[in-house]
Amino acid sequence: MIILFQVKLEENKYYHLYHRGANKQNIYFEPEDYEAFIKRYAYYLFLVADTLAYCLLPNHFHFLIHVRPVNEQLNLFKRCKSKYEEGTFHGDRHNAFKPYSASSQFGHLINSYTKHINIKYERSGVLFDGKFKRIEIESQDYLNYLICYIHRNPIHHGFSDDYISYPHSSYNKLLNNRKSFLNRILIMKYLGDEENFVAAHKEVLIELEEKYKLEP
Repeated sequence: MIILFQVKLEENKYYHLYHRGANKQNIYFEPEDYEAFIKRYAYYLFLVADTLAYCLLPNHFHFLIHVRPVNEQLNLFKRCKSKYEEGTFHGDRHNAFKPYSASSQFGHLINSYTKHINIKYERSGVLFDGKFKRIEIESQDYLNYLICYIHRNPIHHGFSDDYISYPHSSYNKLLNNRKSFLNRILIMKYLGDEENFVAAHKEVLIELEEKYKLEP
């Protein structure tokens, strides 16, 4: 498995993206900061990527994405053109469609959120530690495992003892029917229906508890 720093995110591939605060410092300081980040994520990434899972922790985050091919970007742009015209999503509000780079859009997200935090807390300088990390996912088995691993991350890092109730991940959002930028159809394609989705998470939790010798 290769961790990439400079290579662009290629269309029709799956990636595990993660990033942490500079000097391991926090990047979210209160609940509203998590909301501000996710809102910006949807704004910049909706057109270019399917999001299968995410988890935001005080000092870092994880995302599992599928980079949309250009033809899918175009079809999505046509279906949601009014959302771009009104500024709900990042894109050209007036002219014809043009494809966007997932790497560039993720960079816009990081820059926009850093600016927001610097203004809000009257600070300056970098917020994140260098460039975001990206790992290409090359097998379905690992993709299935990664979905569950990402949702379990709050337990691994000691921020929660229950991934189900943790408020800043996609776990519960994938199980409800509310509108979201998450691609429920795609994730259920890999993990099956809701019952299998829940069961898969429990299996991975047991596996990781044994690996790290955690209390059940």
